[in-house]
Parts: sequence; C-alpha cells; structure tokens
Amino acid sequence: MNKDILGERLRARRTQLGLTQTELAARAGVIQGIISLLERGEKGALWVTTLEKLADALDCSLDYLVGRTEIRTLPKHPRPRTTAPVG
Repeated sequence: MNKDILGERLRARRTQLGLTQTELAARAGVIQGIISLLERGEKGALWVTTLEKLADALDCSLDYLVGRTEIRTLPKHPRPRTTAPVG
C-alpha cells in the first residue's frame, strides 16, 4: 500500500464531500489524529477494518482509497438469482 496515494485520496475525497477531519472521524468511528497522520503519509500500519470504515464513510471502494484502482465507485451488488421452476 502506497501511503502517499492513500493520504492524497483520503484528503481529496474528504474535501470533495465537504467534511472536516473531525467530521470524517465521527462518521467512520475512528479518532481524528489517525486521519491527520494518514493524510500526511505518516501513519504506516493500519487495521483493514479501519480502512474499510474510512472507505464506507467516504462512499468509495477500499481499492480506490489505497490506489489499486482508479474507479472510485463501489461495485454494484448483483441481483439475487431465483431458480426457475422445473417442468
């Protein structure tokens, strides 16, 4: 995971949504200091659950947030399949 990409995308998406670091922290259920460190590229190790919370709060995919894709939107959930009657 590239810390610089994570920090840039975190800040860009947060400002796009008009959120302060404190508001994002409350929305994601994390402390504001972590967001500040992440945006500056100074936070190394993270729990995946923390990244998931941030991605959910920013309404973007985790892959986008950590730089694995350029597509920001969350994948659409496929319709559940129903079995056709037989006979």
